[in-house]
Amino acid sequence: MFFYFFCFVSLSVGVCGYTVQDAPLLVKRPSWLKVCKKTDPKINSCINDMFLQMFPDLAKGIPEINVEHFEPLSLESVSISKGMGPIVLAGSLFDLLVAGPSNSTPVDSEFIQNGKKGNWNFGLDIPLLDIKSRYNLKGQILVLPLLGQGHCEIKLYNILTKVSTNLTFVEKDGRELMHIDSMKVKFRIGGLKVKFENLFNGNKILGQTVNSFINHNGLEIVSELEESISTSLAEIFKKLLNNVFMKIPTDLWYLTDEQYKEYNKENSKNM
Repeated sequence: MFFYFFCFVSLSVGVCGYTVQDAPLLVKRPSWLKVCKKTDPKINSCINDMFLQMFPDLAKGIPEINVEHFEPLSLESVSISKGMGPIVLAGSLFDLLVAGPSNSTPVDSEFIQNGKKGNWNFGLDIPLLDIKSRYNLKGQILVLPLLGQGHCEIKLYNILTKVSTNLTFVEKDGRELMHIDSMKVKFRIGGLKVKFENLFNGNKILGQTVNSFINHNGLEIVSELEESISTSLAEIFKKLLNNVFMKIPTDLWYLTDEQYKEYNKENSKNM
């Protein structure tokens, strides 16, 4: 959910450090997993609440299904290559730590199943993402050159994201799972602040000029790269969600009428 350090990524991007981990299917319903009934007329609201309720545990990690913590999210590297237009860059960000994803608020969920296919569309509102990494970059941003290597910090404020997906409901070990086949992401941010240390081999005047220019023109820079940023975000979001939902069978969270009846019966016994 959650990863706007891609704000400098354009035509060619390579991301390392997050993969879908194999694990046995979850057998017992955990306390943090909210139950929804497929035929509930308010299913969209229920799915939205379920997603929101999962966030704190996703942030800490779920060892029983081999889901690593994503607060902070750790990525090995983001390689960057863009060779034309007002922004020309080459290099990478690496050893990234991203704080803030667990403060995301899911909104406007729309969940649809049609046989073995479906769609899940939702928004994510994120007040702040704080990214710390190392960098090695050279190129030009709008009218100014950029050259350097060292540590950098990127803060992104008031991020509004719209995510649309195509789903397939598949079977594994006799149980139904939800797989995200494809995803599209649209986003906008309210503000951006960056600090690249050691630009131009530590030249403070040039470094301050470039950092100041990026901070004053951040929204324009992001706008230039919006299409490719969105593609990169979609790939990461898809992996993150599949890493969770391909291990949690739908009979634990997205119940048929009969399953929901049994769930209520069990709850009554335990009260």
